[in-house]
Amino acid sequence: MEEKKDRQEKGKKAEKEKKHTCSICGRPSETVICRACEDRIRGEALEHKHEIDKAGRTDSGRR
Repeated sequence: MEEKKDRQEKGKKAEKEKKHTCSICGRPSETVICRACEDRIRGEALEHKHEIDKAGRTDSGRR
C-alpha cells in the first residue's frame, strides 16, 4: 500500500512540474499556442481576408 501512495505522490509532482509546449512550434509556453505563433496565425488570417476583399464578391450581380 505504501508503494501505491508513493506512486500517486510522484504522479502529482510530475503533473505540477510538467512543462507546457506550444502546439504549433513546440517551444515552451504557458498556453496551448505561444504568443508568437498566435500573432503569426492572426496575421495570416488577416492577409487572407484582405485578399478576398480585394478580389471582390464573386457571387454579386443580377440573377
